[in-house]
This record gives sequence, structure tokens and C-alpha cells, in this order.
Amino acid sequence: MVTTGYLERDVVVGGLKLHYQEWGNPSAPAVVMLHGFGVSGHMFDEFAERMQDRFHLIAFDQRGHGDSDWSEEGDYTRDAFVGDLEGATQELGLERFLLIGHSMGGLNSVAYTLRHPERVRALVLVDVGPEAAKEGVDNIARFTRGPDELDFDEFVEMAHRFNQRRSLENIRERMRHRLKPTENGKWTWKFDRRLRTPDSGLKVGSQLSNDEMWRAYRSISVPTLLVRGGESDILKPDVAERAAREMQRARLVVVPGAGHSVPGDNPEGFTEAVSAFIADLDGGAFVEPIALDLPPLEKLVEAQSRRRGPSVAVLVMAGLGAVLALSGLAYTAKQRSDRKRELALARAAAAQRRPRRLGPTGRADLELAQQRAMDLSRELAAAGRRGISRARDVVQEVEIDQAREAALDVLRALGERTRLAEEAVSGAVLRVDREKLKRRGQKAAKRGRSAGRAGLRVAMVIAPRLLGLASRTRQSKRLWRS
Repeated sequence: MVTTGYLERDVVVGGLKLHYQEWGNPSAPAVVMLHGFGVSGHMFDEFAERMQDRFHLIAFDQRGHGDSDWSEEGDYTRDAFVGDLEGATQELGLERFLLIGHSMGGLNSVAYTLRHPERVRALVLVDVGPEAAKEGVDNIARFTRGPDELDFDEFVEMAHRFNQRRSLENIRERMRHRLKPTENGKWTWKFDRRLRTPDSGLKVGSQLSNDEMWRAYRSISVPTLLVRGGESDILKPDVAERAAREMQRARLVVVPGAGHSVPGDNPEGFTEAVSAFIADLDGGAFVEPIALDLPPLEKLVEAQSRRRGPSVAVLVMAGLGAVLALSGLAYTAKQRSDRKRELALARAAAAQRRPRRLGPTGRADLELAQQRAMDLSRELAAAGRRGISRARDVVQEVEIDQAREAALDVLRALGERTRLAEEAVSGAVLRVDREKLKRRGQKAAKRGRSAGRAGLRVAMVIAPRLLGLASRTRQSKRLWRS
């Protein structure tokens, strides 16, 4: 498919020319897109063409790629890419935007969002997680480090063998943006030749370990859509599911019929996933976290451990104790909210079956009371989610896998609003290896109980806020009776 309707532009940041494609109306909400390794901003052409009537879309060719300049110093570190995005968006006057990043561009987007969360309205990560499957990475390396110069049609055939989900016509159009002619009549890749050469001495990516990348993902506070290609060999299903589960406000969507390059392999599916995410974002589906005047739970646990001496048992008992306390409060608030909401709706239905008793004023009062009850229900559910999010951060620091997974089971049970949440809590507690704790001595267990009580005390500070919301629900109940 040949795409039209965009402008090719340049912006200079730190003496480096960065090329980009611009779509849509500049007065519409902004969407910034960062491509993956070896390609260019044109990988988002099909998506941008479908969204240009509603958004102002900017697809950058990142340094060393597409029609942007190569780095003379060979600096392709994460910090360099983030610095380019900082400078380019400031030059273009983009104060706040939806950020979409694919693969390498997704990791750059994570780093930018952690540095500037106030500028990122929401984040879309395309087939990229804290870990990448070695098999898929090796496949991409073999493809991009193949022949450096070929006839154009030979490159098209090679690309089609690598990704047979697309037609030859589609690949031919895509390759026009990835290749450039040479003086001898052949064609070669546009992106920096040194990136295709092993041991080139370039500074590339970041030095973060897998554990550090997981912490980075968990630190993202903005609403996030994680998109995985259903046939991807880069982002494995278990990694994608864990990332979506452990991130603060994330949703996972799997796009069928797509490999690693989701926007081009299935543009309709990708556009549908992003459009639904934006619609829910506009509808308030992702609750803003509230700031309580409390130190983080992990800091309190750390302080408690220092006072009584370090111990693995302390971390286990404190983390699990805090999770169970907060989760119990959230579950109680949620159940109470559901009961009151059901009662309110039942009374509203009964009142509507007796229309002659309600004059214009009565109907207005009924609608107002119903709206207040619904608002309070949403507030209680949001409070529960916030408690779960705070508790999840503590769980990630627990080093014993059994306790960590047990506590996460509690969070999943609450997050899915299962009727069996209480049973899940009991089962999670029983899975903790008590025998291991006993072998570490009664003294360690005593310290753990003390730290667990510290977590419970923190939860009790939050409890009055939840009870205050419940009190407001009781006021709504009296409105329904009047």
C-alpha cells in the first residue's frame, strides 16, 4: 500500500539533523512515534494514515537511521536517543503527547518516560519488554548483517523470506524507505554501517541488567499499553504477561497475525488496539494515583529491619504482611461498595416502577442520588486499586520467590474482582515455606512478625481514608430513602 498525506521534515538537535514524518492536524492531540532497530519512522505509515484525521502524528527517524544524521562520535546510547527526543519535542513545541515506541524505540520511550513522566500522557510499547528472547534477537542480527550491497529486488526477496506475513508489494514499498542507491548501481541500507559491523567500538544501548530493566518497567507511572505480536519471537508470552501484571497501570493486547513488526504486519489490528486504549484513556479508565502523606512502604520496612537487624525472614514477613493488610482493606471496601451499589440500583429500579409518586423534583433527586452512588462506587474501587499498586511495589523487593508469587496471587485475585479472593488470600499464605523460616530460627521469625506488624500499622493509616469513603456511601443511602 502506497501511503500519502504526510510531510517530510527535519529538526536540528545538538548539531545533529533528525528527520521525521508529520501527519494530521497540528492543532490535534499529539502522538510521537519511535521506530525499532534498522528501520525508520516510516514503519508507522499504515497506522498514521488511519489515525491522521484525529491526531497530530510525528514519526522520527532516530539518529543513525532513515534520513537522520549518523553520530560522528558513534554514540548510540540510550541517553543519546533520549536527549534527541527531549530536544526535538521542545523544538517542535510538543509539551505533552502520547508516546509510541517499537522495540529499540520502546526502550528509548521507557527511559524518556521515567525522566519526563509529566510530558507523556500515555505510553504504547510495541513488542518490547524488560527481556528479549535470544532467538529473535539473533534472527534480526543475521538479517541486518547480511549482504551490504544488492540489487533492489534482491533486497526485497531477502526481506520477504525473513517476513512472509507481508506481500511483495508491501515489502517493496517499505524497502524504499530503508535502502539508498550506491554509486555502482547497487542498493544498501540507510542506517549507520557501523551498527551492522560486530566489534565496531560504538557505544550502543544501555548497560542495565534484566533485573534493572524490570525495576524500570515497574517504575512507569503513566497509563501503558503493551502490544505483543501474536507470532513474535522477540517478546515471549510469559514476559509480556508478567510485565503487564507488575507495571502500575498497564494493559496487554496481543495482535494476531503479527510478528515483531506489529504495526506493519497487522496494521488494522494494531490501530484497533491503540484506538481502544485511547478511548478508554479519554473515558477515565486509568485512575490517576493519589499521593498520600506517607513514606513508601518499602522505606518503612527497611527502617524497621535496620532497627531490629537484617534478615531474609524480616523481608518476607514484612512484605507479605503489608500486602495482606492492604489487600484485605481493599477487598473489604470493594465488597461494601458492591453491596451498596446493588442496593441503590435495586431501589432505583423499584422507584422507577412507581413513576406517579415522583414529580419533576423527585426524578431529579433520584438521578442525582444515583449519580452520587456511582461516583462513590468508582472511588472505592479506585482506592482498592491504589492500595494494591502500593503493595505490589513492596512485593517486588521480597527475595524469596514463593512469598513473592504468593503475594502476587493476592493482587491478581483482587484485580480481577474474583469472588474467591478470600480463598486466594488463604492459599497464598499457606504457600509460604514456613519450614524454611523455622530453620532460620525463632529469633528471625520474631523479627519477621514485628516487621509484619509495621506493615499492618501502615495499612491502618490508610484505613481511615477508605472508611471515610464508606461513610459517604452511607450518606448516599439516606438520599435513596428520601
